[in-house]
Amino acid sequence: MTLRKLFFEILVGLVLSYFIIAIFFSGDRKFENLALGTETATYNAVDKAGMPFHIQRTNKDEYDVLVKAWQQRGSKPVILFLGNSQTHSINQQKSGEVNFIELLNRKAEDTPYEILCISLPNAGLQEFYLIYEYWKNSLPLKLVVLPVFMDDLREDGIRDVFFSKLVQEKFQLSDTSNALVSKINRELRSYWSSNDNTKANRDKSTFFMKETFQEKSEKYLNHKLDSSSTTWVNRANVRGEFFNWLYKLRNTLLGIKANTVRKMIPQRFEDNMHAVELLVKSRATEQTKFILYIPPIRGDAKLPYDLDGYTEFKERVRKLSAFNSKYVFYRNYEGIIPPELWGYKAATNLQSEREVDYMHFQYKGHQILCDSVQVLLHQVIYKDGI
Repeated sequence: MTLRKLFFEILVGLVLSYFIIAIFFSGDRKFENLALGTETATYNAVDKAGMPFHIQRTNKDEYDVLVKAWQQRGSKPVILFLGNSQTHSINQQKSGEVNFIELLNRKAEDTPYEILCISLPNAGLQEFYLIYEYWKNSLPLKLVVLPVFMDDLREDGIRDVFFSKLVQEKFQLSDTSNALVSKINRELRSYWSSNDNTKANRDKSTFFMKETFQEKSEKYLNHKLDSSSTTWVNRANVRGEFFNWLYKLRNTLLGIKANTVRKMIPQRFEDNMHAVELLVKSRATEQTKFILYIPPIRGDAKLPYDLDGYTEFKERVRKLSAFNSKYVFYRNYEGIIPPELWGYKAATNLQSEREVDYMHFQYKGHQILCDSVQVLLHQVIYKDGI
């Protein structure tokens, strides 16, 4: 192979790669919300001054801004809402439309409480438990509102991308005698070594080592390309799009669609239910009230669940409140949103453009959910206080 031919092949490869990235992968996409599709938008609630009381990540910047805004508003006792993408998504959103969290907070202005919220895409109940255990240390949590989705019981573990502040602080849960707590602690520790703060605390002698020519050139090129090339900045999208394509390919080959019955993974199911149990049991020492609710789900299409298993799941959640009705309350909101207020989402296979969305509804649906939850808030906390 001649040098000219080798150079030509490298040049063609570079040009082709550049255009593939520029054309297909240059969009600034958030892959944790990729399944929402183009008809559903994410929305984080803010107050009248535009300050946040709803975030999707417990990282230092967002969390500190939220706490500072809460302090500026008077440091009221907190009603903490947890949620997944149903909380922070609005189907066919129009100008001025907000989610039910913002609607509820407007109604709470004349109460001695403030609503704060954190919602995670594809949230797991173990992550909800971790959020509570961390947030209770810095905020006066008086009520925690927790939607229990059957889909969320398929999730497992803790994702560091949503908990970078906890990783930086080397946060650990205290009840190490509990097997699930120990599992969560191990997962948090596994992220410490890759954390920037941890790297910065290594032996100081490493900071005085001279950078190699390769390290200097890579740093220089990365800096130049980051400031001049949108394609280069978004190069991480290639990985995200590729794995999304593999996910769709798998579903196509296996015939999986939105209404395909989702089988529960026994160990994950039990771990997540145990996390909810740990949450509600904590009220004995924290004097915090909890609301557990079965969230709205689309009712005009075949549910993607084994119906017997779904019924058993709902009954198990209900029983968690039955053991201590003074502190734990249960509601079932699965049928409150009418069919016409639901939408569609991006297809989960390569054969369809869109599929029925069982999770996300329009603004009027958020109004309905707000009104339903508001009635319960009055019964649980507004009327008599805590």
